[in-house]
Amino acid sequence: MGAVALVATSAPFAATAAPTCAVISAAVDTELRDRFGEYGDTAGRWTGADSAYSVELPDGRTAWIYSDTFLGEVDDTHGRPLDSPFIHNSINVDDDGVITTYTGGSAEAPESLVKVEGADEGRDWYWFGDATVHGDELQVMLVEFVKTGDTMWDFRFEGNGVATFDASTLELISVDDVATDGINWGSAIYENPDDGYTYVYGVEDLGAQKFAHLARVAGGDLADGEWEYLGDAGWSADHTATKRILEGVSNEFSVSRFQGRYTLVTGDATEILSSKIVMYRSDSLEGPWTGKTVLYSTPETSGNVFTYNAKAHPQLGDGHTLLVTYNVNSFDTDDLYTEVDNYRPRYVEVDARISNSSHCR
Repeated sequence: MGAVALVATSAPFAATAAPTCAVISAAVDTELRDRFGEYGDTAGRWTGADSAYSVELPDGRTAWIYSDTFLGEVDDTHGRPLDSPFIHNSINVDDDGVITTYTGGSAEAPESLVKVEGADEGRDWYWFGDATVHGDELQVMLVEFVKTGDTMWDFRFEGNGVATFDASTLELISVDDVATDGINWGSAIYENPDDGYTYVYGVEDLGAQKFAHLARVAGGDLADGEWEYLGDAGWSADHTATKRILEGVSNEFSVSRFQGRYTLVTGDATEILSSKIVMYRSDSLEGPWTGKTVLYSTPETSGNVFTYNAKAHPQLGDGHTLLVTYNVNSFDTDDLYTEVDNYRPRYVEVDARISNSSHCR
């Protein structure tokens, strides 16, 4: 249920820790926890999901972008009925505390918001990656996976695409393919006002190792623009020539401009089933990424329950705080039905006072 960073090892591309040059404190964002918790418990619509990217829409609303999603009711014991609808992607739009869930299908028979054309969604589906607004359109990266066996982990990456929606109505306008040579594009997106490019990060997922890669699109139209890829020889149109820029990222992460430098927030995939959410820093979107700093340790990580795919939401923080989310799941699927909180995003406000002196890099 969602792309999960399970195992990683250190390698030459992994950033090393710099001297401690940051004062970090973190606490649960109770406002967002309670807002989405109450909605999930009472609306009879959305009861939990993973991924949890976010983007500000042109009219000021916030679109929360999800992959695997549970729908339906929450029962009297704070669990999910076993017949709860389950789909592979959805969007919640938060309009100053009023939340609306967007899916495909109908209220009686909901389906994923975007489906692989002509496919059996039980065997071939899209998860959502990061998103961006281009003009009056919302563009969401698609990551296609296909089932290879009968267990929950039997699936493989198939390809990438872009779903374009009307940003006002969330009506799906188009689905376009994106070239890939095995890179899961859409792990993070950064819109750079300095050069007019939208930068798209992807992950080379080798299971035991995960490496970040980088592409960009002039003008920011991910569906119709010209993609360029960062390789050893620089930027080119050759999607097979991308290079590794960092090891140890999870399948989903974030890149933002924070306190004067580019900041990458991710679950720590250099450790097996790590509870750590970490930050790397750089003077360039291309890296090198250094100064690995622990921002938070997830308290849920224990037994069958694990956490994954942490990311920051810079538009929801301020100059010295980052709103960070992460996902919760369990290796025992019964846990997801027994307690709804075992499959809901978590929200953490991280207060970071960081020095940018040269010895901290």
